[in-house]
Amino acid sequence: MRRQGAFGCLLLVAALPALATSINTYRERAVVDPRGVIADVRRALDQAGSTLAPERERAMLWGMGTAAINLNDDAALAEATLRLDGLATATHDPVAAATAGFLRARHGIANGDGDGLGEALRAASAVQGQVEPALAAWARFQLCDAYTLDEKPDKALPSCYQAVAAYRALGDAYGMGDAENDVGLALATQNRVDDAAAAYHRARQHFREARADELVVMVGDNLAQMYLQQGRAREALALSRASLKQEQASGRVSDALGSMTDIARAEAALGHHRKAYAGMRAVVAQARKAGIKGQLIDFLRIEGGLAERVGDLHQALADEREATALEARYETPAVRAIEAELSQRYAVREKELRINELERANQMQALQLKAVRAEAARRHEHEQRQRMVSVTIVTVAIGLLAVVAMLVLLLRAKSRYAAELQQQTLRDPLTGIPNRRAFMQRAGELLATDPGPTAGHVLMLIDFDHFKRINDSAGHPVGDRVLTLVAACLAQRVLEPSLVARVGGEEFAVLCPRVGAESGVRLAEGLRAAVAALPMPAAVETQRMTISIGVAMFDGRCCRDLSGWMRAADSALYSAKSYGRNRVVAASVVAGS
Repeated sequence: MRRQGAFGCLLLVAALPALATSINTYRERAVVDPRGVIADVRRALDQAGSTLAPERERAMLWGMGTAAINLNDDAALAEATLRLDGLATATHDPVAAATAGFLRARHGIANGDGDGLGEALRAASAVQGQVEPALAAWARFQLCDAYTLDEKPDKALPSCYQAVAAYRALGDAYGMGDAENDVGLALATQNRVDDAAAAYHRARQHFREARADELVVMVGDNLAQMYLQQGRAREALALSRASLKQEQASGRVSDALGSMTDIARAEAALGHHRKAYAGMRAVVAQARKAGIKGQLIDFLRIEGGLAERVGDLHQALADEREATALEARYETPAVRAIEAELSQRYAVREKELRINELERANQMQALQLKAVRAEAARRHEHEQRQRMVSVTIVTVAIGLLAVVAMLVLLLRAKSRYAAELQQQTLRDPLTGIPNRRAFMQRAGELLATDPGPTAGHVLMLIDFDHFKRINDSAGHPVGDRVLTLVAACLAQRVLEPSLVARVGGEEFAVLCPRVGAESGVRLAEGLRAAVAALPMPAAVETQRMTISIGVAMFDGRCCRDLSGWMRAADSALYSAKSYGRNRVVAASVVAGS
């Protein structure tokens, strides 16, 4: 979920009432006029020299740093943080050190560089226990902001709610708008769409009270994402376009790319898939040009999804490969499975086209049947009116009825063929069990209807140990026979509503709805033992075939979607291989190690 920009250029020193207006101006201008803020602060610092009060210098540098983050100006950000570090050293001021730390944290999290969240926690610790209300509210909000940006909603929400309460006690409508916006972002990460939309509405109302109209528009883009999930695509499109116009005018590259992405999503929801795809290609190109790495993975996956919708499967495959490489930096069985899935979609697409052709042919046959029936009825009515029943007309009527019967039989035969062809796209031709397409379809339906982290859904990824040796020594026909034996063994022990599918060459997946972690691991152990006990064909040199199994439970945190769930199971499978094969490893063990 995208943020609306770096807010929170708050009054760090409430004891300086004469400066309150200028600091509040920097706070808003850091979002709507970041270039102007950077220029003004540099000019003021040059003119003031060493006569500037430390508290005022700290506030000005905070405004400059937030403006630099919004503008994606690394040079200005480096200047602000270096000056703050120097100020902290010279004046022994922990607040100046925390200010620099929070700036570095937000930049690091947004760009995927360094330990951004750790930097934020260290900064918050530096000012922990401050009794000055405005400073305490500011620090609480910065921690809320860091957790939100790092997509840790469970930790973000308590800090965000505390920040809202602190700003309410101060009567700071602008601060409440900032904090409520982060509440919305955290709730959206938890897929609580209606609650997130309500938080964004509250944020917009607070910004209206603070007369920060530009911020009302900016939060509108976050609200647009909720509208899109609520089926209100046209309203979402209008909000995102308004936000993009403002972001481009102020030069906020990162926020503008986020609005462009939301516009593409809205266009896709309205059925304008090619227009949406073109928009996302522009987003990816601009993100690369600007060096924005933190958002590039999401941009690539959105572009890949749109590429698949318009039939550009080559680009979809390229996008998934690049996103996976950026995410993992090394090849895993999950990467190979994704590549195989995209490659196999060409063949599946061909079958789908054949099905469409058959359906069109069926429609033509139905129209012909309707015409023949209408003609038969007309002739029958004519015979009754003329009372001229003859052998010739009876013969014609019998012929027409025979044609009708033949057309009916032909229509039924073609309908059965279309149904059989459709079923073939969901079955593995070698083993007869469901294929990867069927598995992805069932898993997607399961998470769409029952996505709760407490549901107890379990996913297993299974890979043969040293299967290549069988193919190399006994030949591929024997290897295919072994695959068929193991598939039958797995299918016999995996009962409804669970599903076993072949998802790759010698890779299988087992989807177990609502079985729980302990039962899932017991079932995995039973499958492993059953396969190890299978008698092998005489041509196989080894006495037995063993498998390794990775088990992952859908927990809603580490596994928030199907892709993350498969990566968790794949990581556990990789560990099972690394630990010596012929074993079951749970993803929770890997994550805790």
